[in-house]
Amino acid sequence: MPTFEMTDVEATPYLYEERSCSMDPEDIGRTMGEAFQSVMGFMQSHGIAPAGEVLSVYYTYDPEKMTFRAGVSVSADAMAKAEGAVKAAQTPAGRVLTFTHVGPYSGLRDSYGEMMTYLEKNELKIGAPTWEVYLNDPRAVPEDELKTQVFVSLA
Repeated sequence: MPTFEMTDVEATPYLYEERSCSMDPEDIGRTMGEAFQSVMGFMQSHGIAPAGEVLSVYYTYDPEKMTFRAGVSVSADAMAKAEGAVKAAQTPAGRVLTFTHVGPYSGLRDSYGEMMTYLEKNELKIGAPTWEVYLNDPRAVPEDELKTQVFVSLA
């Protein structure tokens, strides 16, 4: 079970592409992978260096469809280079609930379920956005060692 904590965060600039897919884990993985590759290709062709990890940002919650912004943390200056399908935004600064999920991405649903129980128990309400920062690379780390840090805005 993840450990939940309240913390204050700084805004993080990022470049992203917004995508939607079904809730099927294979569809999510494929669609996110394509979006990350597209953003990284854009960054490479425009000489933009990453300033941190890759992330996904969620503004809406729909049990049938997942809509997300798949992106890469960049410097504030790099945001001005966004064009076409690649947009620029910042995660919000302020107080958030955070936890780290360890293990396969498919297990994130369970961690989110535990988070919802925690929010209810502590009389907290989820806001938008929620974002995930992928702390290691699934191509280089065994699935059971993947680390995903989740940040939850509160209403």
